Amino acid sequence: MDALEEKEEDEQRVEEKLKGLAVSGDLQHVETKVTIILPEFLLAYYLCLFASSCPGIGFGCSSIDMSQLPSSYKTNSPKEKQLLHIADNFLQQYIHLCPDRKPLFLHPVNECGVEKFVSTTVRPTLLPYTELYYWDGCARFISDYLVMEPLECPITLPSSLYSPTTTLKHRRGNCFDFSFLLCSMLIGAGYDAYCVQGYATLETCTLDETQELCPLLRKPPEVPKEEVKKKYRIKPVPDMQSKFELQQEAKKAAAIEAAQKDKERDKKEAGKLKREPLHGLRVHAWVLVLSGKREVPETFFINPFTGNRHNTTDKRFLGIESVWNHRNYWVNMQDCRHGCKDLSFDLGDAIHWEIMLSESNPLQLLPEEEEELFDSDTVSSSNELETRYFQGKKLTLYNKAKLEKWAPYLNGNGLVQRLTTYAGPDCKRVDVREWFENREDILVGREVNKQTQLTTDYFNKGHSLCLKAHTYTSLEPKTGHTMEFYNEARVDGLQKRVETASEMTEYFMGRDDFLYLRHVDFGKQGEKTQRIDMNSQPIVQIKECFHRNPEKAADEDVAECIFLITEEDIHLTYHLKDKYITASKKLFHKLPERTSKEHEDFMTPETCITYQYCRFVRKLRAVSLIFLKVLTILKIRQTEEADIKLSVSIYNRERNEERRRQHEAMESTMKDELLGQKEQDLDYLSPFLIRNGCRDKLNQEQALRVRDDCLTDFKHHLTYKVNLIQARLEKVFPELQKRHLWFQENKNQLSTKEKDDYLSSCSESMFHINLLEQRLNREKRMAPQKYLALEGKLRMDSRLAEHLGYV
Repeated sequence: MDALEEKEEDEQRVEEKLKGLAVSGDLQHVETKVTIILPEFLLAYYLCLFASSCPGIGFGCSSIDMSQLPSSYKTNSPKEKQLLHIADNFLQQYIHLCPDRKPLFLHPVNECGVEKFVSTTVRPTLLPYTELYYWDGCARFISDYLVMEPLECPITLPSSLYSPTTTLKHRRGNCFDFSFLLCSMLIGAGYDAYCVQGYATLETCTLDETQELCPLLRKPPEVPKEEVKKKYRIKPVPDMQSKFELQQEAKKAAAIEAAQKDKERDKKEAGKLKREPLHGLRVHAWVLVLSGKREVPETFFINPFTGNRHNTTDKRFLGIESVWNHRNYWVNMQDCRHGCKDLSFDLGDAIHWEIMLSESNPLQLLPEEEEELFDSDTVSSSNELETRYFQGKKLTLYNKAKLEKWAPYLNGNGLVQRLTTYAGPDCKRVDVREWFENREDILVGREVNKQTQLTTDYFNKGHSLCLKAHTYTSLEPKTGHTMEFYNEARVDGLQKRVETASEMTEYFMGRDDFLYLRHVDFGKQGEKTQRIDMNSQPIVQIKECFHRNPEKAADEDVAECIFLITEEDIHLTYHLKDKYITASKKLFHKLPERTSKEHEDFMTPETCITYQYCRFVRKLRAVSLIFLKVLTILKIRQTEEADIKLSVSIYNRERNEERRRQHEAMESTMKDELLGQKEQDLDYLSPFLIRNGCRDKLNQEQALRVRDDCLTDFKHHLTYKVNLIQARLEKVFPELQKRHLWFQENKNQLSTKEKDDYLSSCSESMFHINLLEQRLNREKRMAPQKYLALEGKLRMDSRLAEHLGYV
C-alpha cells in the first residue's frame, strides 16, 4: 500500500509539474505547444528529478570540511528560528493565494544541511581596496574570481545555498552564489542592492556570449554638437537639379537598400537558432541596484556572471519572482508577460510588491556579531585581488572575437590581456590587440593587423626615447616606420616621424624657431648625391616649413625653405603679406668655388646675398644625425624585445626581493632596539652579585666588595673608551701627513681631477680628526662626572646603603 501511495504521489507531482510548464501567455496555441514541447519538458523534469536525487554535483558537501566551519553554520539561533517560522507562514499564504506561481526561494539548506533564511546569508562587507568601493569593480572581481557552475536543474530552484565564505574558498558557484556575494559587497560599499530571483534567456543562464559584441569593440556614443544659432544667415544657393531625377535615384537607392535588408534578414533567419523550448522557464539570479544611494541616477541590473550593467528593460531578463536584501524580502505581484520593461521597482508600493516582514516593526536580521565575508584563507591580500582569475587566466568568447586575460606577472612578457578578432565565414584572424603591464620599457599596448602585417606599439610616458607609438612591419631599418613622441618631453619638440625607404617626414610642435615640418627625400644608392657618412642614406632634397612669426615682417619671415642638394640650390618662400596674392621668394645658387682662400664669397651682390656653403653642410649633418637616431631607436627596441624585463613596485613586498629584505632588516632592527630597552631595564648589579656569590641578603663585606668591583669595572670601561678614541686619532694623523708629502712631491705632475681628489680626501680626513678630538675631549671631561654619578647611585641603592652607613 505504501508503495502504491508513493507511486500515486509521484504521478500527481509529475502532472502538476507538466501543468506548470505548459502554462503560456498565448492561449490560442496551447494544444500545439503541449504536443510539441511536452517530451522536452518531460526530459527536463526527469533531469531535475535525477539532480535532486543525486546532490553534490560540482563541489558539494563531501568536499567541505565541516570541522572548520563555525557553530552558527550548524545550528539556528532563536532569532533565526523565529524568522524561519515567519517565512514558513508567509510561504503557506503565498501558495494559497497564488497557486499557479512557482515556489519562492526562502529558506534553502546550507552546506551543513541546516535551513537558513536567505536574508541572513547576505553579509554586507566593505573590503579595504579602492577598486572594490565601486559597483563595477565589485562586479568585475566576482565574475573573474569565481568559476560559473550551472544549476543542477535549469527550471527549478537550487536545493541548497552555501555561505559566502565557503563559496569564496572553493572559488565556484551558481548564479545564486554569485548574486549573494556581489550583493553583500555592494551593500557594504553603500549601494541599495538586492538579490533577484527570476527568469532569463538561455545565453544569460549559461554564460554564452558568443552572440554578443565584445565590450572592447563597442564604440562610445557620439555626442551631438550643438549648432550655434546665428541671427543673420546667408541664403543657400538654389538647387537647380531635376526633382524627377532625384526621385528616380531615391527609388533605386530604396530598392537596393530593401534588397540588402532582405538578404541580411535571410542570413539572420538562416543562422538563427530555433526557439529554445525552456524559454521563460530557466531560473536565474542577478542583482538589482536601486537609484538614490551613492549618487546612482537610475535603477539597473547587474549580471553577476559577466559583471555587466543592464537596463531594467533589457530583453534578456524575462521575469522576476522576488527580491531581498539583508533586511527584508519582497514578492513581485506585477505581470511579467512582457519581461521586466513594464515593472515598477518602488518596493514601498504594497500593490506591486508584497513585503514579508512588516516595516512598522522590522526585525534585526543580522546577529549581534557579524560574520566576516572574507576570512584569512580567502582574499586576505592585494595579491589575491591581482591574481583573481582561476589558475591565473580567463577566456571569453564573443561574436567573432576572443578575449584572453592573465594575472599580472604570470607571463614573462607582461601580457595581461589579448583580444583577437575574426572575419568571414571561415573566421580568419583580422586583428590582434594586446595589453601589457609592469614592463620596464613602459610598453602598454600592441596592435597587429594580420592583413597588412602592421604592428603598432603604444608606450606610457617615461620611456627613455620619449616614444608614444611605433608602427612597423619589422624592426629592421629601411622597412618603413612611423614613430610618435611625447613632444613635451623632447627638447626639439618632435611629435611624429614617418620614414620610408625613399623619404622621411617629421612634424614638430612648440618650437622657438616656429618649425613645424621637415621633409627629406632620399636618392637611390647608385645616384650621385650628397652624404656625410657611409651609414646615412643619400639625400636629394630637404624641405622645411615654418609657422608665422608675428615679431617679424611677412616679407622677412621664411615660410618654406627647400634645399636642393644635387643642384646645390636653396629656395626660400616668405609668408604672404596682408592684401597680397603672391609671396616673396628668393633663390640661392652656388657658383664655382675659387682657388683663392681669401675670397669666400661665391655670389655677387648683383645676383643675391652672400651664399654660405656651411649651411648646406649643417643641414646635411643634421639630417644624417636624424638617420642615426632612427637606427639607435630601432636597436634599442630590438634589445628591449629580445630581453623583456618586468618592473616591481617598491610597495609590492611580496615580489620585490630588495624591498622585502629592507623590511625584514627594519623589523630585526626594531626587535634589537626593543631587546636593548629590555636589557637596560635589567639589574646593573646582577653580574657583580653573581661573581661574589651573593643570593639573598648581603652582609657588610659583600656589599663593599660589590661596590668596589662595580666602580673598578666602570673605571676600566671609561679608560678603554678614551684609549680607543686616542688610538684612532693617532692612526689618522700619519695617513694625512703621508698623503701631504706625496702631494708636495708630485703636485706639478698631477691633473686637475687628481688635485680635486686630494683636496676632498684631505677635507674628509680633517673632518674625522676634528670629530675624534671633540669626542676625546668630551670623554675626558665627562668621565669624572659619570664616575661620581655611579658612586652616588650605589650609595642610594637599598641593597648597599644599609651596610655602607648612608641610610
